[in-house]
Amino acid sequence: MKKKPINRIGSSWLSLFLLMPVSLPAFAAAQSSWLIYLLAVMALSLVAAVVLSLRNEKAESVMGKLLLTGLYFWVLTFAQLIVLALIYYMT
Repeated sequence: MKKKPINRIGSSWLSLFLLMPVSLPAFAAAQSSWLIYLLAVMALSLVAAVVLSLRNEKAESVMGKLLLTGLYFWVLTFAQLIVLALIYYMT
């Protein structure tokens, strides 16, 4: 009998969901406020990227809108991280 190959993508997602309840309390126990800043940056960038890509009339297809969402997300994320780094440097 042949063995079925292990689905590596499925197993990595399973391990992610199993380790997530352990990881978040570990970050919270370390009292690191940077995690909250990074989550806020990601959430704000995601919302702004979706709004900007949906309002863009030149991207007619769904794939174009998805690509624009990814592009806007990373541009906004790095811009916010640069601002946070400058604020950290100045203080």
